Amino acid sequence: MGGIAGIFTIDGEPEQAETRALAGGAEFAGPGAFVSARPRSTLASNDRFVVAVAGHFDRAPVTGQSAADTLLDLWTRSGVGALAHLEGAWVAAVLERQSRRIHLLRDPFGIRRLYFAEQGGRIAFSTSPKPLLDLPWVSREIAREHLAEYLSFRYVHAPRTLLRDVRSLPAGHHLKFDGRARMEPWFHLRYAPPYAAMPDDKPTLEEIERRLNRAVAARASGKERVGVFLSGGLDSSAITLFASRLGPVHTFTVGVQDADDDEVPYAGRVAHLLRAKHEVVRVDFEKFRGAYDSVIAASDEPITDPAVIPQFLLAQAAAQHVDVILAGDGGDEVFGGRMVGLLASQLRLSTWLGRMPAPARHAASRFFGGRRPEIDEPSVPFGLSRKIGGVHVFDAETRGALMRDPGWVRDGVRRMCLEPLYREVVSDPVNEILHVYLRGRMPEDALARTGTCAALAGIAIREPLLDRDLVAYCAGIPGPWKVRTGVGGATTKWPLREILRPVLSWGLVNRPKRVLPGPWGRWLGGPARGWLDERVATLREDPHRLFLPAAIDALVGEVDRTGTDARLWTLLFLDGWMREVGAT
Repeated sequence: MGGIAGIFTIDGEPEQAETRALAGGAEFAGPGAFVSARPRSTLASNDRFVVAVAGHFDRAPVTGQSAADTLLDLWTRSGVGALAHLEGAWVAAVLERQSRRIHLLRDPFGIRRLYFAEQGGRIAFSTSPKPLLDLPWVSREIAREHLAEYLSFRYVHAPRTLLRDVRSLPAGHHLKFDGRARMEPWFHLRYAPPYAAMPDDKPTLEEIERRLNRAVAARASGKERVGVFLSGGLDSSAITLFASRLGPVHTFTVGVQDADDDEVPYAGRVAHLLRAKHEVVRVDFEKFRGAYDSVIAASDEPITDPAVIPQFLLAQAAAQHVDVILAGDGGDEVFGGRMVGLLASQLRLSTWLGRMPAPARHAASRFFGGRRPEIDEPSVPFGLSRKIGGVHVFDAETRGALMRDPGWVRDGVRRMCLEPLYREVVSDPVNEILHVYLRGRMPEDALARTGTCAALAGIAIREPLLDRDLVAYCAGIPGPWKVRTGVGGATTKWPLREILRPVLSWGLVNRPKRVLPGPWGRWLGGPARGWLDERVATLREDPHRLFLPAAIDALVGEVDRTGTDARLWTLLFLDGWMREVGAT
């Protein structure tokens, strides 16, 4: 899928070994700087700036230009203010030729990734960390101090990575380097304030539908062949609905052999109702095993959800028919998905306060002193007090049993990682939790998987549910409006259900949310057991002296126990990735 890379130095010139490591495609070389844009990325320059862009802009203000030309024109006129006009999945570098400064930029939600390494008066960057590791001054050493974070969440939050000398630009951030690196967010969401009144249902749903329709149209219009990843869930069904209104739509679904719940029939029913041309990809363990090493090799950071393998096989099959795939990432974070559904009963007081008349709401706000009444600790957000945000894999106790050095266990690492994200927003508890997932798990986990699959399959992925206008509008709506509570429990993603209700059956609109179903634990204890034993033998070699072999053996012995398979996959993917990058 292309990419950009480069190096900028304040004193002297980049060495030949450095430019060789970062070269590829179109190139610019000037005083103290080298910038490259590989195929499917773009490079543009004038007498003041050099611009490299990986990705694409949706609804670009100027049409008929490359992404780099578009940003060059905007930056020349407005500088950093140009970013307010950009929509899509992209990362960029802007070199100021005369003032000797470089800017690194990442899209608001982290759909694309950008890595950098800094030493003294120089900085190198790349859309993959692997070229950076070929620089003579960038080590391949593992950042052991970040292992606890990885084992807890199954990912590491930007700007941290698992490589000591390599960092990742956080989503929606701008890094300026002129001999010293300064990083700050350029994109902010404004959420509904605490105790905000609930909006009227009808006009709010109409506005969401209008913005969602516009988001899909911006990513599905043009000469490219466009398809949709359709799981049969609410997110992908909504995208398919609006794509079908633009013309015939091609949908793709994956089914995994031996899975507890087969999503294929649901997706087929949605495709039939929306008159989509539908393709189904079936994955058994043999296909899974055949793709495993390729996915490991393509991963910039360890991706530890085995669902990435069938997701890649689905992207590979789709690439035979379409150029662009519309994916449904972001639906949970924007509309209120399963991560807040179970908490809704604890949040009913916020809902009740939000529906009170204005004078009563103001009185309640004064009484509670600016904090939510459900919070256990004064001044601590509801979600933070419960350490909600992202996946739970290894807790402190299980990390302690696994890791050779007790100093790496880092009890309390989960709260340490989540607290900065919660401090970014003050809203009702539902919105605060959604924001933390939007800023944490989504770019580091879900979007990383999608991006890896797209790059390996050679297909473009676009994310309509992460349209800036749509996300900003939904952020301004109180969380309890999105997640409705009643006698029967919580109704998550209420707006999407209401939009789909006129076109889909009751069973499709109201079926429970499921992640991509997979028999991952059952495979490890059954048809994959020989394969697992081979991988575990490699894992136990542990050249980095990270884990206790007896703890690994204990996990293998309990492979049928709930949660154990997730821990094993986390270690297997980590081991494979470390070997792939030659970590030390």
